[in-house]
Amino acid sequence: MNDQAAPPRPTASNITDPELDRLWERAENAEARLTAAAQLLASGYSDLHTRAQLAARLCAGDITPQQARDEDRGE
Repeated sequence: MNDQAAPPRPTASNITDPELDRLWERAENAEARLTAAAQLLASGYSDLHTRAQLAARLCAGDITPQQARDEDRGE
């Protein structure tokens, strides 16, 4: 008789898929960019046209939320 415990069986809660993890990370990053873009549009410092351009670049991933805030403030 073998006293060693059997290895844990894979279940949906403990299987990892690297591609799924990357997709989840991309979705979280997109959500953060959209949130930052909405905040920028609603309460930015520059004129609306400039804020809209910054928001578009932010949503496209061309700039980070911090870069968008800095550019909005003229820094």
